[in-house]
Amino acid sequence: MATDRAIEPFLDVGAAARMGGALARRHSLPTSYRPGALQAQLTELSIVAQARVAVEAGLDPPGAPTARVLDRGEWVAANVRSVDRLLAPAMARASKRSRIRPPKAIERIGRQSSAVQLGAVLAWMSTKVLGQYDILVGDAPGVDEDVISYVGPNIVALEQRHGFDPEQFRLWLALHETAHRAQFTGAPWVRPYFLGLVDEVVSTVNADPAAVLGGLLRSARELTQGTNPLAEVGAVGLIASDAQLEALRRLSALMSVLEGHGEVVMDVAAQDLVPDARRFHEVLRQRRASPGAAQKVLGSVLGLDAKLRQYEEGERFVRALRDAGGASMVRRLFDGPSSLPTMAEVTDPAAWLTRMVPVGR
Repeated sequence: MATDRAIEPFLDVGAAARMGGALARRHSLPTSYRPGALQAQLTELSIVAQARVAVEAGLDPPGAPTARVLDRGEWVAANVRSVDRLLAPAMARASKRSRIRPPKAIERIGRQSSAVQLGAVLAWMSTKVLGQYDILVGDAPGVDEDVISYVGPNIVALEQRHGFDPEQFRLWLALHETAHRAQFTGAPWVRPYFLGLVDEVVSTVNADPAAVLGGLLRSARELTQGTNPLAEVGAVGLIASDAQLEALRRLSALMSVLEGHGEVVMDVAAQDLVPDARRFHEVLRQRRASPGAAQKVLGSVLGLDAKLRQYEEGERFVRALRDAGGASMVRRLFDGPSSLPTMAEVTDPAAWLTRMVPVGR
């Protein structure tokens, strides 16, 4: 039976940031990397990009965007804070409800172990990420939450490797990230809906061994039926409850829409702004589609494969809506939660169109 003792913090933030930062900084910085000049340029380009995105997306975010250039270690630290702030409240509530509480020493070891693992995973991801609009990344709650972060070393390294025109490539990236900012701040319901889904997923966590065993048995049945339980949501799919899986599916549908919408808005907005946009698109598409063997395994376990499918399926879905009804049809996705597709509709845009645009209208 759970006691009334104080709940320990969900994550050892310092340990995760130190581990991740140390691993991330093992990668050398590219030549000619000047973070101050890069941040000044990306700030200007983000302002230009937001104006174009607002016209194309029909979403007008408040104020000018704030751009911040981070190195890989700084990106890891920012995302450790974001993960902790996102999950800690719901995890604390789930812990209070749990019928089984390990000794405090074991809990502390668990937090430290989780921190080390999170730091290592984020360090690996820090070598891949170019830009990120995260509604929760900031130094403290309520501070710098509305920020676009650009991972400077990765941007410069990619430009040098492929001979990209820096100003064009950076504007192209800014179009994508300001599209995400427009989604979360130009449609007021998106942020609370996203946070509510995350809370729903985490709040249904059940440490009861019987619940874990039930999830494992379901996963075993799926394997015997030829279904990969990791395909949708990574390793959590092995032990997730039915309620968790349903919330995760709705979250996946939302993320597919946001990623696909960001890709389409970026492409359309770039048509007369970024002459080399098609080349950038193809290079990054190949970059996502050609991971090494270790990356494939890690991506499957962490659910990153599902993330890549969100780009692809979401982009196909949004393009189908645009082909059927133009930009105004795409904008209907942001009318409210009921306008979002289910995961089945993401892969079958005609079903969404039938539901949202009944015959005869």
